[in-house]
Amino acid sequence: MATPLTATAADSVAAPAARDSEAASSSTLPMDAVRQVIDACAQNDLACIEKFLQQDALFACQQDLETGLSPLMAASQAGHLNLVQQLLEHGAPWNAIDRQGKCAGNYATDNQHWNVVNLLVDWGTRAELILGELQRSQQRINGKAAVDLTQDSSTKPDYLQQSLHYNADGTALLDADEDAVMMEWERPIMRAHAQVLLGDIVPPRPRRVLNVGFGMGIIDTILQSDFQPTQHYIIEAHPDVYQKMIQDGWDEKQGVTICHGKWQNVLPQLAASKVEFDGIFFDTYAEHAMDMEDFHRQMTDILVKPGGIYSFFNGLAPDNLFFHGVACNVIKLQLDKLGFDTEFLTCQIQVQNINNDKVWQGIRRKYWHNRDVYYLPRVTWNQEFLGRKTKVMQGSSDQDDETMDMEGSEDHSPLKRQRRIE
Repeated sequence: MATPLTATAADSVAAPAARDSEAASSSTLPMDAVRQVIDACAQNDLACIEKFLQQDALFACQQDLETGLSPLMAASQAGHLNLVQQLLEHGAPWNAIDRQGKCAGNYATDNQHWNVVNLLVDWGTRAELILGELQRSQQRINGKAAVDLTQDSSTKPDYLQQSLHYNADGTALLDADEDAVMMEWERPIMRAHAQVLLGDIVPPRPRRVLNVGFGMGIIDTILQSDFQPTQHYIIEAHPDVYQKMIQDGWDEKQGVTICHGKWQNVLPQLAASKVEFDGIFFDTYAEHAMDMEDFHRQMTDILVKPGGIYSFFNGLAPDNLFFHGVACNVIKLQLDKLGFDTEFLTCQIQVQNINNDKVWQGIRRKYWHNRDVYYLPRVTWNQEFLGRKTKVMQGSSDQDDETMDMEGSEDHSPLKRQRRIE
C-alpha cells in the first residue's frame, strides 16, 4: 500500500525539512555573509566559520535563498566530519533540504563520505526518537494525541468514511482524494514479502499467517496460491474493501478468517484467544507513526516464539533515500527494544515499469520515486532476548527472475553500499 499515507517516523523527517527551508528563507541575516559561511564550510575554513558563529549562532542554520544550500550541506559534501559535528551542535537542521530536494545526508552519500553519513544518521535517529518520546509523554499527560492528526498531511482521519474506487484499468485502488491505497506494480514486492514470511516453513508444519490491510488483496492472493496457509487471518477496516472481499468469496476460502475492523480492536481479541502466527505482515493506510509503534508492541503477544517472522511494506520517506534510511533506523531501534532483530534485504525492482507515466495517470500523489532497490524488512525474535542460544533462522531469498531478486547484506542499512543483483 501507499505507506507515505501509513505514517511512520518518516513523517517527522520530511515535514521539518520543509519548515527548516522556509525558516531559512525568512532569515534576517545578510545573505552575503551566509554565502561566506557556506563557502568556508566547503573549504573547512574553521577560523572564518568560528568568527561568524560567534557573531550569531544562527549562521549554522541558514540556507542560500537561491540554491537552498546550507553550511551543513557544504561541509557534508566535502566530507569534513568534525565540522559537521560542530554545525549540528550549533543547531544546524540535519533534515533541511535544498531547492533540489537534497539534504546534507544526500550530499555525503553521493560523495561516499560514509563517516559523515553515519554521523548524520545517528543524529537524525536520535532526534526522531526524542521527538517521538516527547509526543508520547505529552499524550500521556494530556490523555490525547500530542499532535493534531487532522493537520498532518500523512494521515487521513476520515479515510474509513471515504468511498473507494478502482481506476479505469483496475490496476489501482483509490480513495476519495484520488490517492492510491494500493497499486498493481507492488505485486513483485508482495511476492518477496510472502516468501520471507512463509518460505522457510515446510509442510506438514502448519503455516499460520496474519495480514493487516487487505487493500487489493495482492499478498493474500500470493499467500493462498503459493503457500496454502493452514490458517490465514486478514484484518481489514475499510467497509468498501470488506464488501469486495465478500463479493470475491474470500470468506469461503479454506483456512481464511476475515476480521472486519481496526487492528487496534482486533489484536487484543486475538491475543486473548491465544492465537499465534508464524508470519505477520503490516500494510495499513492513513495511520500515524504512533499507530505503527503500538502495533509493534501488541504483535509481541501473537508472533510465534522463537521462529516467527514479521515484515511490513517499506515505503518510508520514499522520495529521499537518506530520510528513508533514517526512518528505517528508527524502526529498527524501536523493534530492538521489543526483543527483535531487524534486517533489510535488498530487492531489485524494475523501475521502468513503475516510472511509466501511464502507471500514475489519474493518481494525485506518487509514492515511489525512481529507486531500483527496495529494502525489505525481515524481523525475527532475538534469541538472547528469548533466553535461547539457538541460531536465528535465515530466510530463503530465491525468487523467480520475472519478479524480483533479493539478497541479505552484512550491513543492513539502506544508506550503506549494498551488494546488488543485476
